Amino acid sequence: MRIYRLRYRQHYLLVGLVILFLFAMYSFVGHNQQTLILDKDRHLFIRLFKENDPNRKIIRPFRILSGSLHYFRVLPQQWSERIEQMKKAGLNTIETYVPWNLHEKERGVFQFNEGLADLISFLKLVHKHEMFTIVRPSGRLINQSQSNFKILLFFFKKGYICAEWEWGGLPSWLLEDDTMRVRSTHSEFMKSLRNYYSNLLPILAEHQYNRNDEVSIIAFQIENEYGSYGSDKEYLLMIYSMYKEFGLNELYFTSDGANDLSKGALNDVWATVNFQGNVERNIEKLVQFRANSHLMITEYWTGWFDYWSGKHRTGSSGLYSAEEFQQDLEKILFHPTYDISINFYMFFGGTNFGFTSGGHHFPDQNYTPLVTSYDYDAPMNECGDPTEKYYVIQKLLYKFYEKNPHLIIYNHQRTSRDRFEIVSIKNSKKISYGDIDIQGYKTFEQILANDILTKQILIDSNSRLNMEQLSLKNEIHGLRQGFIVYTNTELVKYLQNIHEPFITIPSIADNALILSNGKVIHKSLHRDNSIRFSIPRDTINLTIIVENMGRINFGPRLDQSRKGILDKVLLNNSIQLTQWTIHGLEFRQGMSSIADWQKLGTSSNEIADLNNGPQLFYASLDIKDEKSIADTYLYLDSQWTKGVAFINGFNLGRYWSVGPQRTLYIPKELLFKGFNHIQLFELYTHGKSIQLVDRPILNSP
Repeated sequence: MRIYRLRYRQHYLLVGLVILFLFAMYSFVGHNQQTLILDKDRHLFIRLFKENDPNRKIIRPFRILSGSLHYFRVLPQQWSERIEQMKKAGLNTIETYVPWNLHEKERGVFQFNEGLADLISFLKLVHKHEMFTIVRPSGRLINQSQSNFKILLFFFKKGYICAEWEWGGLPSWLLEDDTMRVRSTHSEFMKSLRNYYSNLLPILAEHQYNRNDEVSIIAFQIENEYGSYGSDKEYLLMIYSMYKEFGLNELYFTSDGANDLSKGALNDVWATVNFQGNVERNIEKLVQFRANSHLMITEYWTGWFDYWSGKHRTGSSGLYSAEEFQQDLEKILFHPTYDISINFYMFFGGTNFGFTSGGHHFPDQNYTPLVTSYDYDAPMNECGDPTEKYYVIQKLLYKFYEKNPHLIIYNHQRTSRDRFEIVSIKNSKKISYGDIDIQGYKTFEQILANDILTKQILIDSNSRLNMEQLSLKNEIHGLRQGFIVYTNTELVKYLQNIHEPFITIPSIADNALILSNGKVIHKSLHRDNSIRFSIPRDTINLTIIVENMGRINFGPRLDQSRKGILDKVLLNNSIQLTQWTIHGLEFRQGMSSIADWQKLGTSSNEIADLNNGPQLFYASLDIKDEKSIADTYLYLDSQWTKGVAFINGFNLGRYWSVGPQRTLYIPKELLFKGFNHIQLFELYTHGKSIQLVDRPILNSP
């Protein structure tokens, strides 16, 4: 009997082991295979989950038709609508970056489920809308749609993204280390990157399409345009190994300009190209580099970005019309020799809300900051309306699908042939609310005394003066963004013995405004790397306001992105000023809770009585009913010069009369019935009213 029971148990044990083996084989076959397949004849295929093919043995021809949409440049309430519009253009994929400085603002404090940083909800939204997800794990992500529609989702992830974003997505606290070398094998950089990846990559791993049919990611990018920055293969391989370590096993790729492919690529990793125009030349460069690989344009630039004080641009060389765009896109989609996949960068640009826009600084040029709008002259404009380029894409993709009926477009469970139908698109409602009077203000002294607005520290001669290395009220990190205010009261003991006093600061970034006893005596713009200015002999309080206009997002000077006073402050080139009171103006929170505004009348005399210089102004918009809530644009006339605007406590971004951008986009989701609070931190001059208009002005005369 005991022998029988033993054999009985052995039998069931054997059956159990067989079941486990089969389950393991199923998992291996169905869940560990890459979704995208590259063959040796330049073709691309997709492996799908199907009810009659649970192990994904059947593959189908595929072409990536993607558009860039950065979840952090659009309000979460708008994600669904933006993606739906992209679907109606004929796209099967959406691409987005993941900025490190959004998800780890403070060292060791991670956020993936709140506001613009709600990556997890974003990914869940992709699943909810049943979209094809080509998640490109090196940099992009987003999605949404309806019912049985799946869109391909590209997901670029890495520490660095460029994207005209503040410091290319890198967190500013890395600059606490004087020796820091980003995008390299520098030990502290790699240690910080690994810690970030240990929190981010498991989230991405869970959302790989090869895990199950309820998630979306199908590809991962290894670094971003690294060939234009360096050629450290060891660094790229270390990132590659971390992807593997944390369970990312979908397709990997790199993306670079046509002239930098070899420097940014890795062996056995899909190499893709970025460009605008000159289609034949750039495609041939990719063909020559990788003779037998499917061709992919990871960034086909649909437009371009703008610099402050520059001209509005619609292309990388200045102008890029819808007609030119159509001619180039026809060459790509209907190439006589090659199958070509494409991602439109940007398809929807959005907005650099707050202080998130970056800047460029090349060795032969001055530092140049970027504007708040990221409209990009994209197929969908800043408020989400279709442009001429949108309809170019929609028309050509309809023609493309008619010529390629075998390609997957929608949900793979459809039994009949997929068909793309052109659907009309409606523009969103906009309202011009008209002129709104300024009602109150706070002086600069009142701003500095307000704990909601500022953080204060005292430092001595041994302390650093730049933003990143300051310690505010025992916090471990310095200032990230905004303004830094330096006040010195030790000048009195020196000035009585100096006939013509002046101050020299050998290194400073970016814009500087100098006050003596509360009055403006000197203004310096971002192109001035060092400054010198005279000061009155009766100066008791010397105040230096330095504005961070955005850390460098691209180019060889990434490590040179510290802001504020970067060197000594010298009186007559001989006396170093050492005792400083420092205030940080980051405007992180609490703007709506500011009270006790000083009254400001509307007459010219009353306005004139208020000194020019840094001040905070207040106005209110009374919306009577919910039907009167719609998108609008804040317009500031020539009386206003430069500053930052807020609506109901939300930081809309920077404004500046030099243009080309003259309005700030206000999404309807930021407004509500009743009194809406508008605040302006103005640095130089001010007016007596503001305007809310129904159209953007992105190209000043």
